[in-house]
Amino acid sequence: MTAAPLVTVIGIGNPYRRDDGAAGAVLQRLAVPWGADARVRLVELDGESVRLVQAWEGSRHVWIVDAVRSGRPAGSIHEVDAAHLADIDDTGKRLGGGHLMGLGEAVDLAGALDLLPTDLRILGIEGVDFDNGVGLSTDVDAGVDAAVEFLSLALRDALA
Repeated sequence: MTAAPLVTVIGIGNPYRRDDGAAGAVLQRLAVPWGADARVRLVELDGESVRLVQAWEGSRHVWIVDAVRSGRPAGSIHEVDAAHLADIDDTGKRLGGGHLMGLGEAVDLAGALDLLPTDLRILGIEGVDFDNGVGLSTDVDAGVDAAVEFLSLALRDALA
């Protein structure tokens, strides 16, 4: 039996809703440096709470990446501890996204089953265009690059 990966990165989104595909793009770009590392699991999901818990099971560090809408500039990235997902941040804005509601349910479920990872974090990428279609807006594509750089550093730290 193989050990669970130390770190799991879960991307939530829909590539056919323009900027909602940001998390999938992050996973694709992370796959180049990290895809062959057995200590890292990269998973793309739709945000359903039971599948989220199953995907992170056994990992100590979990990152969930999702396109969000909070009114901040398109492409900006937001790091949030999952325990504080509904809190208002220092700008007076909430981090909102269509998939983050399922995340709240997943956190509650995992807590009840004693399956919460040691470190559960959200990385939101501010989207602007969620219409039908493929391809990211220019600012969100740049935000994906920033998220990949951020997560690569976080993965190095977690695996050190």
